[in-house]
Amino acid sequence: MDSLVTNPTSARERAFLKACNHARSPLPDWKRLARHASPITCMGLSFPNRLGIAAGFDRSGKLGRNAGNLGFGAIELGSWTRENWPHHLPVHRPDALLDTRLGVRLAATAPVSPEQETGQLVHLLEKAWPLADYLTLAPGWLQQPVPFRQLHTNLLRLRDAQQALERKTRKFCPIVYKLRVKPGNEDACKLVPYLACQGADGILISFDFGKPVTNAHYRHWQDPDLQAITCRTVEACRRHIKGTSALMTNGGVLSRQSYLDRLNAGADLVQLHNALVFEGPDIGWKFSQ
Repeated sequence: MDSLVTNPTSARERAFLKACNHARSPLPDWKRLARHASPITCMGLSFPNRLGIAAGFDRSGKLGRNAGNLGFGAIELGSWTRENWPHHLPVHRPDALLDTRLGVRLAATAPVSPEQETGQLVHLLEKAWPLADYLTLAPGWLQQPVPFRQLHTNLLRLRDAQQALERKTRKFCPIVYKLRVKPGNEDACKLVPYLACQGADGILISFDFGKPVTNAHYRHWQDPDLQAITCRTVEACRRHIKGTSALMTNGGVLSRQSYLDRLNAGADLVQLHNALVFEGPDIGWKFSQ
């Protein structure tokens, strides 16, 4: 029996509340570390560093840009759908230690056809556009085999919606496409060259063994061979990106070394989630210092 974590949802909720409490009153040492942050430009946006929080940790936006007080240069909210759209949207905190970029993961309500899913995502793009610095989509037709013409048509529809919103609002908001990848089975990565050629602003390679995530499951990522596999996949994806698309990654990032290894493999931005749950809210500063 796994005696370490039997209720991972509660573990996430406890870690989230702890992170929110720490973000309200950042420690003096954190303020010192913030002064030495190294900003980078990615997807046309300025990020205070390359470390972010993946979607699923802050589902409603309660932590939001206050993640800058925990050492994170970006945070991704959600996933948000038509049904769970938050009543109180996050507000900008100009006094945060880092000027954290705000991403929002959008998702359609299943089950729907590829065309219906794309229609829902277009609607959600319009709704999230004023709030987000960037948006992340993981449509099912990117994760499952579909006819190429259908895939291409839906992707063009999303790109047209993005460009229409840019013209209407005069605001640039990058769109990141998420590809779920099980380590050792990188079929989803075959779409990386196509997405890059289509001018995707960002591509997120998300390594995922599935749910639930227990402490033992999390510690499994300490295996050096498993970490090497993920880095080789990131390297392969980087080689396939010939355009300006940013390469992001998450999943299995549980130490400063694994964070640096992903960057060295070619990732522009690295997200973590479970390290916050199992290691505590100061993990951001430990990684990024």
